[in-house]
Amino acid sequence: MAVYIYDERQIESIIRATKRFRLRYCAAAVTVLIASVVVALSRPQWIFGADSHARVWVMAALFVFFAGPLGENLWRWRSRPVKLEECLRRMKVEISEEGVTVAGASSTRSLSWSEIQRAEEVPWGLYLRSANRYRWLHIPAKIEHFAALKQEICQARMPIVEAAAPPNWEEFAGVLIFAATMFCAIFAHSTRVLAANLLISALVAFCGFLVISANPDNLPKMRWARFGIFLPVLMTASMLWLAVRG
Repeated sequence: MAVYIYDERQIESIIRATKRFRLRYCAAAVTVLIASVVVALSRPQWIFGADSHARVWVMAALFVFFAGPLGENLWRWRSRPVKLEECLRRMKVEISEEGVTVAGASSTRSLSWSEIQRAEEVPWGLYLRSANRYRWLHIPAKIEHFAALKQEICQARMPIVEAAAPPNWEEFAGVLIFAATMFCAIFAHSTRVLAANLLISALVAFCGFLVISANPDNLPKMRWARFGIFLPVLMTASMLWLAVRG
């Protein structure tokens, strides 16, 4: 059995990159929040949409995506890198006669050789795919002796193919449509547009619920996400009800 872990150099590199990303996000969040206040005072229709009832949804979105994460990042600015370092040190990939196991600080995922259908390589790592397209293992490319790991997988009669994009492109498309339906609920004032947006958001939410539920490994961490994906449906339904009522 072979075990692959992060070496000290890679751990330090990842922590530095994470700090830079957090710093850039905090700067962007502060910029967005300040700009939102300025626009709300000078041109409220630009940010609150065509209906004054959208004010609550806009303020909630600004808090969830910017103000909340900004405060959390600042509050845990020093403790977050320590926790990340601990997680990286616990991260390991085990390759045995039975299959492949990826163990982290909070979860362990495994696939037997009989379950693995193919291996796809992308610039940031390796994906081992099962028959269930939503159940897979990701092995990061920065792990120590990554080339030897790939060779060992190939020796197990599992050819590795190069992929231009990560698996399950529909998940990324779903996120874009999810955001689009939220913006449409805020800025649209036509009942026909809102009705169409309600149908689209309901379809996206239903499909997203099935996708998240399809991978049992994700359920412990994604349990609430299965219901949060219905947020655009709730937003659009409330705006449509107010539009019809008004």
